[in-house]
Amino acid sequence: MRMLPVLATVMLAALSAASASPQAVAKTCKDAISAKARSAAQLSDASRERRARENAIANWKRRVRDTYGWSYSFWSKAAESEVKCGGGASGKQCTVTARPCRLW
Repeated sequence: MRMLPVLATVMLAALSAASASPQAVAKTCKDAISAKARSAAQLSDASRERRARENAIANWKRRVRDTYGWSYSFWSKAAESEVKCGGGASGKQCTVTARPCRLW
């Protein structure tokens, strides 16, 4: 009969440990990097801008990978990301700037 209270205490401790929140994961970030791209394809303005933005982000990823390594090259993990696009009827251009980060 003495085993029941001990078993209950052990189970309660195990449940408490399992439900405890994990420690916050701190990001490690580097200095901001910028990249540009331009699209003059014979498409609509929206399509040209989308292509320029996607190509600028791809250029940013390459620059970050070459500078800091693969683990920093994810746009979705970057901090302080900024996208600026402009241009006229002949083409669109975009500049992206962000601080590359990794979670470990």
